[in-house]
Amino acid sequence: MNGYFVMEYLYRDADNFKAFGEILVSGDVAEDYITEIESYLYAGELFVAEQVNMPTLYSLLWKYSNGPTIADHAFHEFSSIRFATESEIESLDVWGETSVLLDTFRTACQQSWDCSQSVHCAVFSYA
Repeated sequence: MNGYFVMEYLYRDADNFKAFGEILVSGDVAEDYITEIESYLYAGELFVAEQVNMPTLYSLLWKYSNGPTIADHAFHEFSSIRFATESEIESLDVWGETSVLLDTFRTACQQSWDCSQSVHCAVFSYA
């Protein structure tokens, strides 16, 4: 199907506090598109937002904690891809094409998901 789609995702810290986000993409979504995206995710649901040039969401939680905490980590969670509403098409900037989104996730997976691209790898040691 061709048109505009919203990819919904979230950031859930280790204390289970959540921040939600979405990007608008345009183009074609085939029947197996979501399955293919999920196949590129770490553990079937996680990705490093910085590595795929998507807005990070963890800073939305910092207003409650006065900055990063030990509960923060590098991963965001894929939620869904769905048709965009008219109001979303009017209000959201287009992130890019659906084919580019798929290619970006494929490349990140092939290069291995790299937590060092997240600010949280620099703030806290996971050793």
